[in-house]
Amino acid sequence: MTASPAAAPSRAAADRFAAACALYGPRLMADLDLLEHHAAGILGNAGHESDGLRRLQEMRPVVPGSRGGWGWFQLTGPRRRAMEAWCRAARLDPASDAANYGYLLVELRGPEAAALAALRRAATLEAATERFMRAFERPGVPHLARRVAWARRALAALRPRTDPEPAGHAAHPEP
Repeated sequence: MTASPAAAPSRAAADRFAAACALYGPRLMADLDLLEHHAAGILGNAGHESDGLRRLQEMRPVVPGSRGGWGWFQLTGPRRRAMEAWCRAARLDPASDAANYGYLLVELRGPEAAALAALRRAATLEAATERFMRAFERPGVPHLARRVAWARRALAALRPRTDPEPAGHAAHPEP
């Protein structure tokens, strides 16, 4: 993870994350036949790993001398190299949202399909976030509460806003 452990996301990070969730959440649901809380669980993990999709390069790699994690999910080692090769073949910038989303689909439809199966068994946002973390991310230090907090932000971004009725206006006007 690259985000400061105790810091709340800046407004710019929150806005960037919300916009990406509003775009990619429905795509996850359509492309992978997921429910809203499943998509938010995935995006919450991404938000935690990359500080709201803003820090794609791991700041302090756990393995000394390594290149560290990369992308929304901070892929390391063989998974990072596979993503980079996929991006080259697809002629995508590995820093782009399109590349990160596209490679997520590649992994979930291929070598990480077990993570997708585990995710689909989750009945709540918290369970979806944890199942995805354990099956797909497999972190050394889980920071589950932080992942769930990001997942809640993702879920809020997926749900349409309902503005309250202006004062003096009835919700159901009389005929």
